[in-house]
Amino acid sequence: MTIDVLDKPLVSIVVPVYNGERYLRDSLDSIIAQTYPRIEVLVMDDASTDSTPDIIASYGDSVKHIRQGQNKGIYSNANDGIKLARGKYIAVYHADDVYDPRIVECEVDYLEHHPEVGAVFCKDIFVDGENKEYGRLQLRPEVSGGRPLDYPTVFNALLEYKNRMFVCPTAMVRASVYQDVGMYRQEQFYNTSDLEMWLRIAQKYPLAILEEYLLRYRHFEGQSSRRYQKLRTDPERYFMIMDLYLANGGADVATPRAVAAFEGHRMEDFLMITVNNYILGQLDKARASLLKVRVGRLLRGHRIQRGRLFALFVMLQVLVRLPRIRSLADLFYRHWHVKDKGKSSVSWTGLFSSGKQLERKRHEGLQS
Repeated sequence: MTIDVLDKPLVSIVVPVYNGERYLRDSLDSIIAQTYPRIEVLVMDDASTDSTPDIIASYGDSVKHIRQGQNKGIYSNANDGIKLARGKYIAVYHADDVYDPRIVECEVDYLEHHPEVGAVFCKDIFVDGENKEYGRLQLRPEVSGGRPLDYPTVFNALLEYKNRMFVCPTAMVRASVYQDVGMYRQEQFYNTSDLEMWLRIAQKYPLAILEEYLLRYRHFEGQSSRRYQKLRTDPERYFMIMDLYLANGGADVATPRAVAAFEGHRMEDFLMITVNNYILGQLDKARASLLKVRVGRLLRGHRIQRGRLFALFVMLQVLVRLPRIRSLADLFYRHWHVKDKGKSSVSWTGLFSSGKQLERKRHEGLQS
């Protein structure tokens, strides 16, 4: 290693993986191919039972293989990697995504030139299980331009648009920031722990999003986020996290417009829960979740498809009071939960939406 390389800050790349044999090699190949010359790669094997350990071993000294004695979950596993990391900067990458060879170099350069920024992200390309592109994240004006974003900007963007812009496997965080704010809180927030981390960091340090597309973010059947959303009958954890931060100072910086959008998202979620309960034949629970929908909040939610959601609300008002219609429940299931070639499912509001509207919404990063 030359003197010039040693002068560059070390970057630790932590890769949590559990039974990742399908895509792990693609991911590790893209990480090892980084143009940035000084990285360490810590592959955190979360007690995998497939060929994941053999795949990791095939990389020899190019990566460090840390195997857990028992499954701990993605963010607890990531925490162990962060504690072992020696780098000035730390990136937690997914074991099923593909990384542009410049992602580390670009993000290190940004952090070196913006010492006040605690974490930097980039834009992502959406690909399916076969690595075929089907969309790209389009940043909203509030968070675009690659500029440092203060807490009010971050918080209001998350209220208004949900978290479609701070993409976990694109994040690079200063090691000193993790030391300051602490680790991911998986026991409390599970697979949504990254959102809570970004809020915790943003309270103390600006965040930034690069305009470059430096990640191919893979969406496929069986990934943890899909399993979490499928037939979910509890409120999305996004709302629990945002409510927590609203109650702890966020309300002081939240704009009325952002709060109205947030409550609209919540009403949409209650409708989703009602649909899922109907599919599952839980009519009592469907009626209970539908009672939580406040039409005024739904109609003020300017970031949702209000007219179509209101039509869905009216239809469900009738359906939950009748004996369950199995053929209709099956139609709902196929429409909202059956995936097409690994892509994100059609939006559940899509029963009332055109394909062009849905595709535009997905590419803007606003789809719930």
